[in-house]
Amino acid sequence: MAIVPVGRCPHAPLQTRRPGKDYVSTPLADLPDVNDLVDVTLDSRTEPLASVISTVTGDIVLLGEPLDRTGRIVRPETGECGLIVWGEGGSLWQAPIAVLETSRPPNLTWLIQVTAPAIRTQRRSFVRANVELSVVVRHTVASLTVTAADLSEGGLRCYTSAEIKFSRGDSVIAEFSPGRHLAVPAAVVRLHRGKAGRPTDLGLRFTDMEIVDADYIRRYVFRQLHEQRRREAG
Repeated sequence: MAIVPVGRCPHAPLQTRRPGKDYVSTPLADLPDVNDLVDVTLDSRTEPLASVISTVTGDIVLLGEPLDRTGRIVRPETGECGLIVWGEGGSLWQAPIAVLETSRPPNLTWLIQVTAPAIRTQRRSFVRANVELSVVVRHTVASLTVTAADLSEGGLRCYTSAEIKFSRGDSVIAEFSPGRHLAVPAAVVRLHRGKAGRPTDLGLRFTDMEIVDADYIRRYVFRQLHEQRRREAG
């Protein structure tokens, strides 16, 4: 089981406060529930992590095994700062956090403090999982089958050795089956044509996804991360 260390947040020193002390409380109704899936963004990392809520006591939250896109457990330093994002569909919340302490493997957890009231938000970054999925990209001029290398509820990163007849900025439909069939409108946001026999790198951003499909992909990504961790640990 790999543990990835991260650095301390230099601009937000830890204040080790516990429930019952003198601090501003976020209403419990605005905090995630036990067993909710959450995204955690640390100041020291560019991509969010996936985790699940174990307990909530006042502004103190216990997170179970936060995972990166490869399924590795991340262990931050005490005092690391960041954001926690939770909710589904059009009802998303975020709040700043500080890491109070972490446990040791094999059951690694983070004890974090929500350091300010939660606010409504729109998701700007997404937890990704490495995958290998067949994707049919449908365009008005042609259809093309590519392979997805990673997936989030925000889009797909794919590769192919076939000729691509559409261009960056074009609108397409991405059809793929991460447990059930999905057909999602998307925009071509990256098209790096391979040279000397190298595959073409294709990035698709979902543009008009149904809320139920976005929530399904998020849960699928979380399952994939845990499966990757299980394979690595075995």
